[in-house]
Amino acid sequence: MRITHIARTALMAALLVATLGCRPSTTQSSSDAAAQQAGRPEQATETPTATTDAQPVASDKPVPVKGYINVSSGCQQATVDLLKRMAGQNPRLQLELIDFGQPEGSRRWRADGFNCMMVLINGHSTVTYGAPGKRQIVTFQFPPGFQWTIQDLEAALKAALDGTIYYGEEPGATTVESRMPQLRVTSRESVINGKKVGEVVVNGQVAVRLRTTFDGLPPLQRAEQAAARLKRAIATPGFHPSSIRVDTVTDGVALIAADKVLCIADAPQAQMLNTTPTKLAQGWASALKKAL
Repeated sequence: MRITHIARTALMAALLVATLGCRPSTTQSSSDAAAQQAGRPEQATETPTATTDAQPVASDKPVPVKGYINVSSGCQQATVDLLKRMAGQNPRLQLELIDFGQPEGSRRWRADGFNCMMVLINGHSTVTYGAPGKRQIVTFQFPPGFQWTIQDLEAALKAALDGTIYYGEEPGATTVESRMPQLRVTSRESVINGKKVGEVVVNGQVAVRLRTTFDGLPPLQRAEQAAARLKRAIATPGFHPSSIRVDTVTDGVALIAADKVLCIADAPQAQMLNTTPTKLAQGWASALKKAL
């Protein structure tokens, strides 16, 4: 039986609960099903502030948009720029940015029931838009690049402004499964300061560099093992880069993805770099998230 879009979103969010405490923000009630059977868009149940009017917005009405975004980090600048540009060009688009990178924004973000980046259009994170025969369902949850793109958000906002948007999952529309790019994970041997090192490379970016022999494996074999484990982690249903973490183990600090150890930051390598195993593993985690 085909898993619904809401179930897939819930599955992804459930994984984040186990790792980063990211909770699902959408639910479906019996009233939603009744609304769909009656041929109407489902009522908003995604957020405490969601509207109950699920009909397309008339062309003369305001379109409230809330972006729960870590604006301060600068990582989502493209999304912020798009929202501000469209709000500046369209007075009906009433933009509110909640910067959860700041204390007050973080409190507001959590008080509104979220632990993940979200964009709500008229109180909804899941919307349907597009020309007849090409309608698609998109959920604006998590950063762009996984469930949606900047182009998706721009098209949805335009649809909200011209009244052709459907709030929720429109019957017969196509669900966007994923916007994750194709990832190429490889391993290789390099020479740095006359010494051979093993590297895990994601789409051309070095994510992990291993310099020491560990558990009988030289650097290159460690990199090959880590790359193979990373590929398996990425293939795990519901995998998200945010799940990458570090944890202390017997022989050092482990880099973990999908609850599986990729490699271990050992004391000898940390000492070579004048750092600690924890900081070394944290550096790998940060580089790997960026590469993904």
